Amino acid sequence: MARIEAALPEGVVHVVGSRRTGCALPGADLDLVVALPGGATAAGVRAALRVALPDAAGLRDVTGARVPGVRLTTGGLAVDLAVVPTGSTDPADAVARRTALGDAAAVALSAVGDAEAVIGAVAGREAAFGALAREVKAWARARGLDCAPFGGLPGIAWAVLAARTVRDADATGAPTGGPALAARFFATWAAWDWRVPVTLTGDPGPGSGTAPVTVLTPSAPVRSCTDQVTPGMRDLLTQELYRAWELTDTGGAGARGELHAPPPLHRRHAAWAVVTLAEGADEGRLRGRMRAVVADLADAAPAAHAWPRPYSASPTRYAVGLGQTPPDGARLAEIATARLRGLDGVTLALTGGEVPSLR
Repeated sequence: MARIEAALPEGVVHVVGSRRTGCALPGADLDLVVALPGGATAAGVRAALRVALPDAAGLRDVTGARVPGVRLTTGGLAVDLAVVPTGSTDPADAVARRTALGDAAAVALSAVGDAEAVIGAVAGREAAFGALAREVKAWARARGLDCAPFGGLPGIAWAVLAARTVRDADATGAPTGGPALAARFFATWAAWDWRVPVTLTGDPGPGSGTAPVTVLTPSAPVRSCTDQVTPGMRDLLTQELYRAWELTDTGGAGARGELHAPPPLHRRHAAWAVVTLAEGADEGRLRGRMRAVVADLADAAPAAHAWPRPYSASPTRYAVGLGQTPPDGARLAEIATARLRGLDGVTLALTGGEVPSLR
């Protein structure tokens, strides 16, 4: 962090995401947003970081995001840095004046406001929030419910749900820590009517709630961070929340291990759509397209569930389960033609049940 700030002395670097809110899982990326004067570019930032961090690995531009960015690994830590040019606005004022900088910049800088809103909402109960959010995020990761590009809920959504649970428990005098709080989390959201938007404060908030799941970000510009969730993923989310509620409510020594067990994917899906990236293919651009790919697959197979991590590294392969009534290869070819156009070395194909175990 200090070396990145030193490399960009004219800018203001903010820590955002789970490392700012105190709920990062082991090995989590360090998410940063840097506000830079004038018309700063990712290429310029990348050049500055290359000089300041000669030991950095995998230094590259991030494509497909709302604002340009840079990704690198240093000291064993993966870093994602969003670059926000502020024009004539002082970078120190960029967060407060973000709505005047354009939609893309406002959304990128709202990550700073979102983190501060979560921290403020759980003031005095930070330890309980951090423990709960880490437990929930580890569960979501184990069950394949995380990662917005693949149709899951992003980190800010889990943070909002966890913070609401802590706030509401405190307001009613219920325990705000330990297994009872986790059970309360799963009970609350398993029974939630997802037509009702979820906000950090508990107020109804804007939005009609017509999307399958609506979790609103806690700072301006307020928006849903769950537009990518399909009806099928909503149903799976509810099913998984009920399962977790039963496990945490009954307790027992083996409950936590069972809570984090991988799901029975090979019983859920008769066939899979497999996305394969040849060596040298741009994985960043693919991640930018995956939301559309998953949405199309969900239209063809409502029970579609994209596993958000690759199951093979050489070549890189991602799997999307297609339920018990999968579409045929011709439909997948149509989706590939429509959504993967221009992505050299990326293919989408139908396969049977031979996909390896997913973790």
